[in-house]
Amino acid sequence: MLKRLSLMGILVTSGLLFAAPVFGADTLVIGTYPANPPWEYKTASGDFEGFEVDVVREVAKRLKLTPDFQDMGFQALFAATSSGRIDFAISSISITNDRLKNQSFTQPYYDSDGTVVGKTDSSIKSLEELKGKTIGVIAGSTGDAWAKANSEKLGVAEVKSYAAQQDLLMEVQNGRIDGGAGELAGFQYAMTKMPGLKLLVRIPTGERFALMAKKDSPLVEKVSETIAAMKTDGTMAAIHKKWFNVDPEPGTSTVKVLPLPKAE
Repeated sequence: MLKRLSLMGILVTSGLLFAAPVFGADTLVIGTYPANPPWEYKTASGDFEGFEVDVVREVAKRLKLTPDFQDMGFQALFAATSSGRIDFAISSISITNDRLKNQSFTQPYYDSDGTVVGKTDSSIKSLEELKGKTIGVIAGSTGDAWAKANSEKLGVAEVKSYAAQQDLLMEVQNGRIDGGAGELAGFQYAMTKMPGLKLLVRIPTGERFALMAKKDSPLVEKVSETIAAMKTDGTMAAIHKKWFNVDPEPGTSTVKVLPLPKAE
């Protein structure tokens, strides 16, 4: 938690009780699962790096706070925010209605859609154009589930399964299959290291990532306002470009200012 001001973070003014300004403290404690590139990971020197690490560092800078990153397991992040051990959690955490009943989230900053990736000279521009084509998926992935649910309807000729993303993308790169279906961020990041590939089709899922905090944390609104400013002035788009080597698409939550998510 942020360091508390005197009197347990409470000010008594004119006979009324007010919560102390949380931003009068100097530390923002962030829990993260750092085995999750490009979102967050540790370098050989032990430093935290990644898309969301850059987002948090910029938020903290604008609020004149020092970010303190804590290495945690993914499941531990939820208990740590609920108990107030940390101020926020990051680890490509999706906003869901069930989570919103017990946690609070800032406005989102990334739409985690699905996609089909292909060679840069591919003419495929829509799902319908996958008819008669061969696509690959990573076994057990969201792309695998999507292909099982949609390949027959789309008339896909064959779905090939691979154990690793690199194997799948090499098959696409070498032209042995027409495309690969999977999660957008993972492919975008891999494409920064593997030339000759492009996104053919974006598949909206409605899944979005945000900073997660304790339910009704007073920090959430202020941090969300800072994220909104980062979208407006182009900082969030620049972070996206840094990690994925492409500009975010117009209308996505990386560039569009959105309200705080609420449980339904």
